Amino acid sequence: MRRRAVPWMLLLLAAAAAPAFAGPYYARGTYYAGSGGIWSCDAGNELFDDGLHGDGAAGDGVHGAFVTADQVPGGHGWKIATADWSESYPFNAMHPLANAILYLVNSGDVIHFRLDTNTLGGGWQPATNAVACDHIQPFPGVEFELIGSAPELGDWLAGVPVETREAGWFADVTIGAAGVYEYKFRVVGTWDYCNLGLHYNMFIGDNFSFETTSPLTKLRFEFNLIDGRARAAPVTEVIAEAASWGRLKALYK
Repeated sequence: MRRRAVPWMLLLLAAAAAPAFAGPYYARGTYYAGSGGIWSCDAGNELFDDGLHGDGAAGDGVHGAFVTADQVPGGHGWKIATADWSESYPFNAMHPLANAILYLVNSGDVIHFRLDTNTLGGGWQPATNAVACDHIQPFPGVEFELIGSAPELGDWLAGVPVETREAGWFADVTIGAAGVYEYKFRVVGTWDYCNLGLHYNMFIGDNFSFETTSPLTKLRFEFNLIDGRARAAPVTEVIAEAASWGRLKALYK
């Protein structure tokens, strides 16, 4: 009995160590019909984790796709989802039918989609299953701003200008009082086109959040356009990690 038990133990250990199968995922929405209809899935809107679709390295848990739109210009809803809709992102449990938004300038635009199934620390939100799309600007030249619940972030009334660095935006802001706050990035002066939060750019998605434990805490607010994540971190920490932006951008050269 002892000799027969060993192979079964090895099989159990191997099964526990094997990663769960993920996907396949598709960039589904009203911008693309393909061989079926809008919101359908086929080979034309499938995401891959092979290092060839703007997804980083093969097998790294990041999925990407370049999809050719075939619908009329304008705003369109979309999600990244499995064929049976058992998984879909971005996903807001309070509003499961809400969708992210993209903007087509022309029918035939090639759109890049990205889903990162990895869990990322360092205060980045969302920690896992982060989505991004390179067609979130409603018109050329649009500018974005930081806005939030803290007085220094405008009390949700007036935004803070952001600077652009490589693959994203940032703004350094000193928060006067300790507390828990929320924030988003939006088109300057309006909520009508694109406001980016925990559920990417869903119009009814949740906000990013942060907490300060000391008065007069200087934070760097960052939004990463490549993976759709944001964070608010002490300036000293962010400056020490500035090279990470270059490493991430290098994945897409």
